[in-house]
Amino acid sequence: AAGVGAFQPRTLNLDGIESFVDKQVFYRVKNPEQFSGKRIVICGGGDSALDWALHLAGKAASVTLIHRRDEFKAAPQSVAQMRALCASGEIQLIIGQITSLESSNEKLTQIAVTNIDGDVQNIDLDALLLFYGLSPKLGPIADWGLDIDRKQIAVDTACFQTSAPGIYAVGDINIYPGKKKLIL
Repeated sequence: AAGVGAFQPRTLNLDGIESFVDKQVFYRVKNPEQFSGKRIVICGGGDSALDWALHLAGKAASVTLIHRRDEFKAAPQSVAQMRALCASGEIQLIIGQITSLESSNEKLTQIAVTNIDGDVQNIDLDALLLFYGLSPKLGPIADWGLDIDRKQIAVDTACFQTSAPGIYAVGDINIYPGKKKLIL
């Protein structure tokens, strides 16, 4: 009864980024005060990205929001507030994707952002906040040799046994013909 697994943040897949995670690269914010007076870059287009951009505007030395397109999956009032702060210069919005990192003396110093036209803009920063959403991970269950279909365990509905004798699955972790996916 593992549900759909443990939710993990979707990560930025760039060489060398791992060495900066929880130092200058963050997938969640535990202590917002640590970003006061810093040059902050926030990536993403959902509620988390916009909420943190709005919260840190005026507290950080600078806030740059990067999203791959000029459409957002955040609350409309947050999008409107973000656009107003962009218009007043308190937040900078860049449409594009991070394509490389620069570091010096084991510190992340700059990122390169490539827009849809292929133009590259370099941005100096002190911290990078990444909010690309969450993804469920099965964890060790994935290595048990069970019949897995799209990250769910196939079961015999007569007894909910998996493909391995003696292992049963119930709830969101299992899949069978006619199963409806619900989150309640």
